[in-house]
Amino acid sequence: MSKQKSQMRIVSWDAETTRQGRRALRIAAAKESARLRKEWKTGPAEDVTAGLAKRSFSAGGESRERNLRGSSVVSRPTMAAASTFTLAGAFPWVSQSGLGTTRAFIGTVTDGGGMWCLDPWEAYSRDLISGMSCVLIGTVGTGKSTTVKAWVKRMVQAGRQAIIMSDSKGEWSIVARALAVEGKDPEITVGVPGRVLNPLDPGKRPGTDQKGKRLNDDTWVRMARSRRSTMMKTIVHILSGRALDGDEKLALSRAITDAAKACGEDLAAMTPETSISEAAATAPTIPDVIAALRAPSAETESFTTGAGRGVANTLMELVEGDLAGLFDGRSTVSFDASLPMLVFNTRPLRDLAPQARRIASHCVSSWAESVFTNRDSGQRIAVYEEGWENLDDEASLERMVAQWKLARDYGLFNILILHKLSDLNRSGDEGSRARELAVSLLADTDIRVVHRQKSDQLKATADLLRLTGSEREEISRAPKGVALWKVGELEGRMVRTVRTKLEGELFDTDQAMVS
Repeated sequence: MSKQKSQMRIVSWDAETTRQGRRALRIAAAKESARLRKEWKTGPAEDVTAGLAKRSFSAGGESRERNLRGSSVVSRPTMAAASTFTLAGAFPWVSQSGLGTTRAFIGTVTDGGGMWCLDPWEAYSRDLISGMSCVLIGTVGTGKSTTVKAWVKRMVQAGRQAIIMSDSKGEWSIVARALAVEGKDPEITVGVPGRVLNPLDPGKRPGTDQKGKRLNDDTWVRMARSRRSTMMKTIVHILSGRALDGDEKLALSRAITDAAKACGEDLAAMTPETSISEAAATAPTIPDVIAALRAPSAETESFTTGAGRGVANTLMELVEGDLAGLFDGRSTVSFDASLPMLVFNTRPLRDLAPQARRIASHCVSSWAESVFTNRDSGQRIAVYEEGWENLDDEASLERMVAQWKLARDYGLFNILILHKLSDLNRSGDEGSRARELAVSLLADTDIRVVHRQKSDQLKATADLLRLTGSEREEISRAPKGVALWKVGELEGRMVRTVRTKLEGELFDTDQAMVS
């Protein structure tokens, strides 16, 4: 303390000092006293206390300026209001924008709050994507149902049409009725006695081919026969558990043609104006094909050496088994292609064996695709709920891969919904043809939507979708209703789905859990 006292300035005055002088001396003394008090608290500017013992402080620590000790109040600076466009430019490392598309609002980007709108046809026209397919992944309770329903509903309200290939829980019918024209039922129930769906119906004849030119008769006949042949081969494959050999394929193809002739069908006479019901009136049925397999022509018999009889016996499962009365007669249900949304209610099929459900799913898909795989039917969204059921066998995968590759030609957009990407492993063993088809299906998908994934699924999801480390971390902790959207080769965006109060009531999937 003696050293500090030695540095103090001595302030004094004599009797002759003027009033102004004495006032100046008092001010100087006060300043010097304040300086000394400050040094006592914070330490002198120069090291004048070197060698002295440190003072003790309270539990809160020494009170210094800006050290967050004492009674000072910390206030955050006021943020200026700005648009997301401005913020994206000012903070490009934390603020993400949308795609710039204007149709089908989905929600907001979590980093920056920008609007997220995505219309596949608009994105395709802007070269953001090259394929018209989407895979949407999410475990139970992550909000994937709300996301896909909100997206599809808003695309329909923007002028598109939608068809739900399988509604096994009865959730989509409510949405479809909210969008339907008054007096028209948008639901087609499958699996109820008396409601028959003939998978061999030819469907609607297109007016133009894939290049936009007028479709000639020969091309149309080949299209209808190829669809029927592929569908029947898939059913036999599912029932027998093996692929057909050459003799069996030839016998089945000729039996389908012979059955059509026996029913008086003339595909070449159909026109784009021919209604779906008129075309179905003369279509062959599965029992007709079975009869033709058992009584082939002499020429077919000489080529196939009786291979058709084994195929006929396999197909009898559709006439006498669990699916009897559902797909073995003329269609009694109608397809109103003018409705904004159509739903195939497959709840009655839930109690069937897995094999029967796969066959039913294939028959429904083939029957519907015969109508909307048509350039004249407009732009339509096809939603495959519980998509894992379409990945259980090679035949169904082949049909789906072909369907997805032709989506652009028909103006279609496909959405496949899965719980997890490991569902792709259900298709077959590593290196098998089925596994290759499943991977090809994913490779043809340009829009990938991933909700929260469990820890044991993160690595497989990140590897298959080529996610970055930050994207993998985001989906591991994404809250309900938030998903990673990967569009083409663009950087992924974490998007929070926004729904209205009415949509919340329409999309509610927890009614059974609420008293």
